[in-house]
Amino acid sequence: MPITRLLVAGLLWAQPSTLLDRLYPTSLTLDTTTLRTLYDQASETEALAHLRFLASDAVQGREAGTAFEKVAATYLIVQHQRLGNAPFLPSGYVHAFPLLRQKKTSQPSPEPKSRKRKPSSPAPSLYDTTEAWNVLALRRGTVHPSQYVILSAHYDHLGTDDKGRVYNGADDNGSGTAVLLEAARLLSQLPPPRRSIVFFHTAAEEKGLLGAFRFVRDSLVPLDSIVAVINTDMLGRRDKAHENEPLHLYAIGAERATPRLRQLHEAVNALCCQWKFDYRYDDPNDPERLFTRSDHYAFARKGVPAVFYFGGLHDDYHRPSDDVEKIDPDRLRRSAALMAGLAWTLANL
Repeated sequence: MPITRLLVAGLLWAQPSTLLDRLYPTSLTLDTTTLRTLYDQASETEALAHLRFLASDAVQGREAGTAFEKVAATYLIVQHQRLGNAPFLPSGYVHAFPLLRQKKTSQPSPEPKSRKRKPSSPAPSLYDTTEAWNVLALRRGTVHPSQYVILSAHYDHLGTDDKGRVYNGADDNGSGTAVLLEAARLLSQLPPPRRSIVFFHTAAEEKGLLGAFRFVRDSLVPLDSIVAVINTDMLGRRDKAHENEPLHLYAIGAERATPRLRQLHEAVNALCCQWKFDYRYDDPNDPERLFTRSDHYAFARKGVPAVFYFGGLHDDYHRPSDDVEKIDPDRLRRSAALMAGLAWTLANL
């Protein structure tokens, strides 16, 4: 079948400051056939299957540094193996890093010989060190394998509380993780791209974006070799202000490093997905400071082009009630098509 193409006008920058600027042609042709095929093949069923596992009681809220984080990480690794995505590191799919955590033990009694307690001995420390796992898979590029498009989503959540309630984190961020896996499936059905695509499931985001910052700190790839980062967090629902707008989606940071990324993601979206982008959180005076609150920020603060897709805050945010039943499956499907389409376009510039 012949490929239909759409011409998108572009401009040349006198002094490009990012790899994306340097790669961007005078004019850009978008592969409309592939983009629409990605949209048609994106599956609610596939995405929901991932979400139902990740947001189930079986993984007990996926808290970073726990055994249940490792259960979720193993699930992610198996999915990428099935898709034929290679380990990103020579040592495998896991980028482990130390994580300080609070021990779940009682503090010493302020009255060691209280009538209601046995004498207590001082705890040697209220903290110990465990290990968190970033999970990274690779679809290697054929022409420029050392240039990268990074797709990211954090897979950790809050675990359980002292009452035994499970914080399943269906939207935060089971939804983004399911979208990333579905985007990986869609991309696996296409020929290998010119540039490499990294699937980055970040750990310990809920503890301060620690997994993403550790990736940057450990220099897993040179920052100037990254074309762009596409980050997804809480995509499965909408905030109250947009409850009657099913295609509403916040896009944050798309032109912080270069206007090119916003130009490109809008062009891709127009062909495949029809989201209604909302850029209000790009306001530097945003009181929520959402630009700084997800994993893309570890890269964006270093000048790497990055866009953060976000559905909005809601009453179940960081509560045990953030469950699968409240997720809109069409948002997962449509988000996966956008993520895959934008990644494919960036990787083939």
